[in-house]
Amino acid sequence: MLWALLLISLPFFAQDTLGFNIPKIYGFENLQGDSITNAKYIGDFLEKLQIQKNNNNKKINILHIGDSHLQADYLTHTTRVNLQKIFGNAGRGFISPLKISKSNEPFNYQSSSTNSWKSTRCVSNKQTQPIGLGGMSIKTHEQNAIIQIKTYNTDSLDFSFSRIKLYHAKNDSSFSVQISDSISKSKFILEKSKLPYATFFNASENISHFTVHLQKTDSSQTNFIFYGVELENENNGILYHCIGINGARYKDYSKSEEFCLQTASLNPDIIIITLGTNESFQKKYNSEQFYKEIDTLVKKLKNINPSSPILLTTPANSFYYQQINYNIPLISQTIVKYAIDNNLAYWDLFSITGGQNSANLWKKANLLSRDGIHYSKDGYIHQGNLLTKAFINAYNKYVSNR
Repeated sequence: MLWALLLISLPFFAQDTLGFNIPKIYGFENLQGDSITNAKYIGDFLEKLQIQKNNNNKKINILHIGDSHLQADYLTHTTRVNLQKIFGNAGRGFISPLKISKSNEPFNYQSSSTNSWKSTRCVSNKQTQPIGLGGMSIKTHEQNAIIQIKTYNTDSLDFSFSRIKLYHAKNDSSFSVQISDSISKSKFILEKSKLPYATFFNASENISHFTVHLQKTDSSQTNFIFYGVELENENNGILYHCIGINGARYKDYSKSEEFCLQTASLNPDIIIITLGTNESFQKKYNSEQFYKEIDTLVKKLKNINPSSPILLTTPANSFYYQQINYNIPLISQTIVKYAIDNNLAYWDLFSITGGQNSANLWKKANLLSRDGIHYSKDGYIHQGNLLTKAFINAYNKYVSNR
């Protein structure tokens, strides 16, 4: 009887642990190693997840920065949906006008315009206009130009929104901006913003489509530079912001001062960096140089977001010119070394997905694309499920050991 009373009186944190099963296992994964190393470093983030799970009173912002592995959003969409189904759906998060810039765009939203725009991305050698939060920007000189944005509901989640944060250049030469929704006839209220690169609007109801209208209201106004838009609903839960640019490297994001500065506006509770594949294409890989490039970006992000823990990820094995890319393990080793040296958390996707030569197995399972560098949709979905599992493993360990 006494032991029963003791069990009742003791806190039982195991009841807070969560289950998550990866839908399909291929057999070559290192599932035992699917964990976030040094997860203690992201303890504050895990604490916020538990509070949100129990009390439903927090918006939690995840900022995930990467290259073409992220631009299509399959990996991050999978992780976003998985986490939102567990911890709550606070909205689609930040999106970039990639289609208007004549690049590929995620399947879960659409940007469009009939006007002429000049685009610049962080990977461009000549940047004639500032690069914003999306790692890119578009610019027009056409007054009365419009931009249309639409989100799509997926995986039984509603990605409609009522809060719109437009990211754009704000100076004397910038056109004025208004928004409308011809479908729902929603009313929009302009919200005061102290940010020198954003304008906020609140809609009278949840919507999934709106139009940005540019207006010349002063003779000094000659152009408009657009970075992207953040979309939220009124719910608490996860906002998973994916920033992905084809061909991006650590040093590309570092040189974009506006990009680094604008990350603070998201109030990220964790910053995930998934880069390294494009650095692996160098004929003579220099680990010391790459280490310095990691350090530059991490320090810039930490300086602007001092309370945001950073999680580094390693790239999975792949091909280059139809041969196994033997720089990938070297890249992964440098990322892991940097994380250990600087007490950061890391997720070693390279080892988790099978390590060196595992690209052959991914190819055989139809998880690689034809170019051998990128993965198939199913391949990215599988990686997104692996990342989700790593987060859940870290979460369960945290709540069990509190």
